[in-house]
Parts: sequence; C-alpha cells; structure tokens
Amino acid sequence: MKVRWTKNSVRFRITPSELAAIERGESVTESLHIAGNAGWRATIISDTDATSCTFESGELRIYLSQIDRKQLAQADRQGVYFQRDGKLALRYFIEKDFPCAHPRAGEAMEAPSETFAPPPGFEERKTL
Repeated sequence: MKVRWTKNSVRFRITPSELAAIERGESVTESLHIAGNAGWRATIISDTDATSCTFESGELRIYLSQIDRKQLAQADRQGVYFQRDGKLALRYFIEKDFPCAHPRAGEAMEAPSETFAPPPGFEERKTL
C-alpha cells in the first residue's frame, strides 16, 4: 500500500492483492520504522458499520464499511472518496494503484510493484 498525505488529505493506494484481502474482510497495513525508533503505521480495517478515519495509538486508520468496500471492488471504480467536515476537516480516500503514467526517475530506485490493469483512457492521461 502506498500512503500520501498533505495537511488536509490522505490517500491510500492499494494493489490487487490488498484489495482481495479487503474483500475477504482482512485488514491491510503499511508501516515505516526508522533506526529502531517508534514507527508509523497506516491501516485499512474492513467490514465496519461506517466508514471513518481516525488516528489511534500512533496509527492512521481508515475503517471501511461493507457498502464502501463493495463499491471499491467494482471493476469500473478507481477508488472511494470521503470527507470529514468540521474543525478538523479531512479528505481521505482509497484508490486502486495503476501503472505510473509518467516514467519514474532512476534515482528513486523504486522497485516494480503490483498494479491494476489501466482503466479506459489511461494512455491519454500521459499526454496531459
């Protein structure tokens, strides 16, 4: 799972294998540990009553409802998108990970990863 955040949004990008786990009702977690210090974790927890996003015990969690899980699993859906309003407004979403539309820098040394088949119109995005 890839995680990207800004000051008011967080995006989880999942692989086909991770979607399969979510469909089975399993949780999917990504973690980062630096030099033996406390780590950072992000988890999608499937099959909850309502979709929500929380930060608990040093872990960012998206609780995904059964309804939203079924929408995410639809072949024509690229993701599911949510917004928490109020004083601590936050946009959060889970997207399927597709092949990169632009070549990656070699210096990034990013290993190839499992992705979904590109959706219709994907090749046209490369020209934008």
